[in-house]
Amino acid sequence: MRIVTEENIAKVSFFLTMVVISVITFGVGAYFVVTKFEISQRELGRLETVLIDQQKQELEADVTTLQVRIESLSRSLQEVRLDQLESTAAGKETEAAPVAQFLQQKVIEELGWADDLAADSYFIYQLHDLSGGSNFATMLFNPARPDLVGQQLSTDFPDAKGHDFRKVFMKDIRDRGESFVSYWYNKAPTDGMEGAESGRKLAYFKLDPDWNWIVAKSVYLDSIDLILQQRRAALKQGILIDLAVLVALFLGSVVLAFFLTYSFSVGVNGLLKKHRETERQQAGELENLSKTIEEQNKSDRLTGAYNRAHLNDELAKEQARSDRYLTPLSLIVFDVDYFRAINDRLGRSAGDSVLTELAAMVKDNIRKTDIFARWGSEEFAILAPGIDLDQGRMFAEKLRMLVEEYGFSIKEKVTCSFGASFYRPSESSEDFVQRADAALQRAKKEGRNRCVALE
Repeated sequence: MRIVTEENIAKVSFFLTMVVISVITFGVGAYFVVTKFEISQRELGRLETVLIDQQKQELEADVTTLQVRIESLSRSLQEVRLDQLESTAAGKETEAAPVAQFLQQKVIEELGWADDLAADSYFIYQLHDLSGGSNFATMLFNPARPDLVGQQLSTDFPDAKGHDFRKVFMKDIRDRGESFVSYWYNKAPTDGMEGAESGRKLAYFKLDPDWNWIVAKSVYLDSIDLILQQRRAALKQGILIDLAVLVALFLGSVVLAFFLTYSFSVGVNGLLKKHRETERQQAGELENLSKTIEEQNKSDRLTGAYNRAHLNDELAKEQARSDRYLTPLSLIVFDVDYFRAINDRLGRSAGDSVLTELAAMVKDNIRKTDIFARWGSEEFAILAPGIDLDQGRMFAEKLRMLVEEYGFSIKEKVTCSFGASFYRPSESSEDFVQRADAALQRAKKEGRNRCVALE
């Protein structure tokens, strides 16, 4: 009996050919899996960079807002009459002290009453030695950690991972006057947990040379780490599934090579198509996620209005458009009268409800072309292209009446004071905004619940 026959040789050759094709196919599939993994890893790296950059922008904007707030408080305190200070025991105590030191102390006291600052990780250092050292600064303000206020700070202070992060940001302060630094910090223990869990934080430090302060804000990167962790887990699962599919196809093709030649070729095409569709789907998901994050970065979390950083960007664009086409442009700023009293009497949640309802009502009564943003704690701004000063005054008066007549959920009457200014060709944003703010302050001084417009 002849075992080696032409027919057997043909069958063996065909089978071996099928096996070779199977091995080649497996190799191609593995190549695509590895390529997919590498592309996904690069996309995750780019996503992390985008998220960190957006977080940096938000931190920088918040610290800048706090500095503006400090400057505003300082200007207000400077306007206090000296005879009023001298008539009090506190005034007599500060009589011999430097004015700057007195102002700094009063600013810190005023910031300590701000509920919106206590909700976030703001802190202020009094800088003693720019070169660092064992007593380079004193903690002046830290609502999240009042136990640290008044303590001397050293640059020889490692984070939870042993990194000297204070030396890093102090070097940046010396070189550039500001610094972004990432470090690990022990979180406060939660209920049912012993010890302290460390978390990755990102902080922005900025030097105020006038007062020799370092103003800063930090935030845990848990949300970013969670997004990246979920994406990596999904990627790992997808890779394992793809590898399992490839192994199954390889074993099946070896066992059933002779019978599944056509089916195998179809399966390869389907596999390649699946890879392409998965890559397109992941690319679309990453793009949608980036767009969502970008939109969230423009908006105030509480009211849904645009934030101050986005309004500043739009302000520059609208000023340029007004200069080019000679079109009118108005800015309306307003805030809630006696808002602190609402928080003190009814609580912060009631104050938040007032701000949320006020923002929703204003959105329903402005044009699509108007840019509505939360300017401060209880202060809002409307940038109105194509509206001159008289129209802006009428616009503000309309909103004032709507607020006065609106039935807020706190069952109390709420009013707002409005200030409006008209853009002068080629003037700076600071001057444009300053006139609107001056109009608002005038409205407050004249009794509140009124509108003042300055050309």
